[in-house]
Order: sequence, then structure tokens, then C-alpha cells
Amino acid sequence: MAGHRRFLHVTAWAAAFTGLLIAPAHAAPAPEWTSVPTPNLQGLAVPLEVAAAGPRAAWITGIENATSGGGQFMLAWDGREWRRQEFPIAGSTTVMDIAAAGPRDAWAIGENWTAETGSRPVALHWDGTAWREVGYPAGVRPTIPLPSPTPRLEIASAAPRSPAWSIGYDETAGEAVALRFQRNRWVRQDLPVKMTKALTVAVRSPRNVWISCICDLPGEGPTQAMLHWDGVRWNTVRFPSSDDTYVLEIVPVSSRSVWAYRAPAVYEPAPELLHWDGTDWESIPVPVTPNVVNFNNLTDDGAGGAWVAVNTNDDGANYLHYSRGEWTAESGPGRPGTGAWVYDFTRVPGTRAVWSVGLISPLSGPALVELRG
Repeated sequence: MAGHRRFLHVTAWAAAFTGLLIAPAHAAPAPEWTSVPTPNLQGLAVPLEVAAAGPRAAWITGIENATSGGGQFMLAWDGREWRRQEFPIAGSTTVMDIAAAGPRDAWAIGENWTAETGSRPVALHWDGTAWREVGYPAGVRPTIPLPSPTPRLEIASAAPRSPAWSIGYDETAGEAVALRFQRNRWVRQDLPVKMTKALTVAVRSPRNVWISCICDLPGEGPTQAMLHWDGVRWNTVRFPSSDDTYVLEIVPVSSRSVWAYRAPAVYEPAPELLHWDGTDWESIPVPVTPNVVNFNNLTDDGAGGAWVAVNTNDDGANYLHYSRGEWTAESGPGRPGTGAWVYDFTRVPGTRAVWSVGLISPLSGPALVELRG
């Protein structure tokens, strides 16, 4: 009997173990968008820019008291909560764009105004302890000449373990410029062609930097094109262009995968998602709500696809995901039937999480700070 009992015990254990092996696996639930609280912001607060360097390093900047003069704010994410950070200079500062490469490396570029100096360009660098003003080339401004195809400029970009890049405009020379952060200052870089307008810059690595521009190409004159820095030289990359649309954001993924967002200066035509496979460009229409202003909001999803954020009037589905030839839409948390304007969003490097900032109920708020991850 003892032997028989041992046989029953072994048989029961084996059956249970086999059941563990063949039990159907349950797919992990898809990540959802969540609203993330911020420190108390004054009046109507409008988050305008977000940059992330990792799960424990991100920044948001925008305007508080937007209906009564307004003042710039800066928030930093430490992996648990958003905290305020102070600017080091007096006067009124307007931050046009921010970029981040790590917990001790972030940049802000904009303009500062005081009664004594008037308006001047200002460039700031976060070194892990404080924001400090750094050198910026004389005669260059962080703007593009009018008419501008977009009210929002993507003029600074960085990535982990990579130098930061920026674009600006030399008013005296009448040309756009490319800048790289070197030895604690922004330094102008040589380009193979003249840029009459630089529209956006994107950094993936030291050998993968992109600029969208209107360039004076030899024998063609002002032409829409992209410039690609491979770590050694600049190469001109052509794409199907038109007179009424512009590439306003670029997201390089690898040497054989680049996403771009092309949009008009007005409502029509609808924006397009572009994808480059290292040889050819594919154009993918973005399913947006008609007659709604959309900002250039694009990021990759970390798995071969892309996210586009769109503005809505009475619909919470602001997030469009493109993967394997199909679009799907996702809504922000707890706001069905409520429109929102998304001013900026970005994927967190090394993860598939995405930060999004903007304004719920565009004319009255409250501020939108959402995370999918």
C-alpha cells in the first residue's frame, strides 16, 4: 500500500505540474492613460512642452495665469511626482522648447525680456542641481521668419548619451542655422546648403540627427528637404513635398526607420504620417476631426509603430496609434465627450510609456498632464 500511495502522490503532483504548463496564458492588460497630478499652478495653467530622458527624468514647461499676464513655469519629474523648478534669470522668460538627455542634462531655449535689455534670446541648461544660463550665438534668435507654418516650434532635441542640437535664425544673414551644444554653450555648425527656414530638429544618437528645412538646393532654389547628420557628414534626403504642407516633426528610430509629421499651415489638407525605410517614403493619412487646428505631435511607440496626438472639440479620443497598417484611437482618462488640445507629447526613452500635456476644454482648462505606461 505504501508503494501504491507513493504512486498516487507522484501522479497527482505530475498532473498538477502539467496543468501549470498547459494552462492558457492571460495577456497582460493594455496600458491605460492616467492623469498625473502636478504642484498647484496659478490661474489658467497651460502646459506647452514636455521632454523625457527616462522613467525618472522628465520636464514640463508652460504658462500659468495665462488670462492675466502669464508667467512661465517649469516642472521636473523624479519618477514619483512633479516638482517646481526655478529659473535663474530676472524678467519675463518665454520658453519655446525643451529637450532632455538625462537627469543631469536638460535644455530650455526661449527669450527673456526686461525693461533694461528688452528682448533677447536665452538658453538654459539643467546640470542636476540648478538651471543655469549658457552661451548662445550672437545674432541668432530661436525663431523662424514669418509666415510660419506652425505656432509651435520644435527647435531643440536631445537623446541619452547624445549631444543636444537646436535650430535658430540669423536675421542679418537671412538664413536658418543649426546649433550643437558643446563645452557649455550652443555652437553654430557648418551645413552643406543654405537653409532659408529650419522647421524642426530631431536627435536619436550622435550619428542620427535630422533637420526639416526649406533649403537652397543647387540648381533648384528654395526646396523642402531634410538634412541628415550621420556622425561624419550631412546628407540631403528628399521626400514628396507640396507647397501647402510642411514636415513639422521628425522621430528617428534607426538608420532604416524614420517617422515624420507633415501638415498644412491651415485646416486643409489633413495632416499625414510619413515613414522612411531607409530608401523610400510612405505617406499615411491621419484620421483627424475636420476643421480642427492640430499641432505637430508625433512620437514612436517603441515597438515599430507611431503615436499622433490630435485636438478634439467634443471627443476624448486624442491619441491615435498607427501599427501594422492600422489606426486605433485611445481616450484620455475620465473625460468622455470632452474635447482637449494636446500641445506636446513624447515617449519615455527605454520604455513604451508616453507623456502628454495640453489643456482640457481648450478655452477654460484645466491643465492636461497624462501618462500612458
